[in-house]
Amino acid sequence: MPAAVQARPPSIDPRSSAGRGPRRAVVRAGLTWLAGLLTALVLVFGAPRVALAEHGEPIRWELRDASQELIVGRARLRYEPGLEKAAHKLADRLPGWWSDIEEALGRDLDDTMTIHLVNHAGMVARATGMPVWVSGVAHSASGEIAIAMHNPDGSRSDLNTLLRHELVHVALHRATNGAQLPRWFHEGVAESLANEVSLMRAEALAGAVFGSGVPGLDRLEAEFHGDGRQASVAYAAARDFATWLRYHDPDEAHFRQLISQLYNGREFVQSFEDAYGVTLVELDQGWRSGLMGRFIWLPLLGSGSLPFLLVGPVVVFAWIRRRRRLAADWARLEAEDQAEWAARYAHMGAVGSW
Repeated sequence: MPAAVQARPPSIDPRSSAGRGPRRAVVRAGLTWLAGLLTALVLVFGAPRVALAEHGEPIRWELRDASQELIVGRARLRYEPGLEKAAHKLADRLPGWWSDIEEALGRDLDDTMTIHLVNHAGMVARATGMPVWVSGVAHSASGEIAIAMHNPDGSRSDLNTLLRHELVHVALHRATNGAQLPRWFHEGVAESLANEVSLMRAEALAGAVFGSGVPGLDRLEAEFHGDGRQASVAYAAARDFATWLRYHDPDEAHFRQLISQLYNGREFVQSFEDAYGVTLVELDQGWRSGLMGRFIWLPLLGSGSLPFLLVGPVVVFAWIRRRRRLAADWARLEAEDQAEWAARYAHMGAVGSW
């Protein structure tokens, strides 16, 4: 997004009292324009570009242009000639991404899959029968994924986030033993695990909080099939609720327990009560009760408050998440050091007794 340019009349000294009123008006107008621009960007660029193929019989996607192939463990990455560099970067990161997803879901999962990398999103839509706005599709039951280097509007897609999103769809299907899950849960978990911080999604949800309202869970399915604004809000709400569920407790044990309950065939709604100790309705109410406080920055921005409030909640969330991971890494290193010293002492004792 181009940087905002502010200008002031040369005849007014901003340090003088006479210049403060016009300057404030210019700043307020600029911030209001910025808020409007961000909303427009959400509707244009923040619209969902990923999709989950409907459950059904295994499919056979005809993506013949993806004729080159890389083998990564039990995964096959097929790509078009000319996309070698992008394909190799994805192949290098694929094992780490899959491992992170397994950790989040709390299960060791089969990593057999086929990933098709093509140049343009139109090829994905034609081959899979999905809507023209998608840049990536996952067929969870067969483990087949198709992603595009370019979005429908011709812009470069974020391949890393795109592939991680589709990987989560496949992993979630396997981690729950193919359980029938609501669309909001599938998309919310995929969005949350693929990219934890998204300014565009946050802005879309904030606009709904202080605008038309956040749709209830029972309405989200229809919203995914609505217009660009409705779909964007649906993805943002599902993502935020899934992230809230994941971090409901510090070590994410409740979320992993939820996945385990689903894997064992427990009914979807009952699984939440088993894992969290409260009903899904109560969890939904708890999440919604905090939305206004978390997204108060949107009306403040529109009223001319400091623009850094726009990214405040996102930065704070990322900082908390980083601290949690850093603490976990230190704990792991400390445990490894203790194990190493214990082994040395045991060895020394064995040598001395001999």
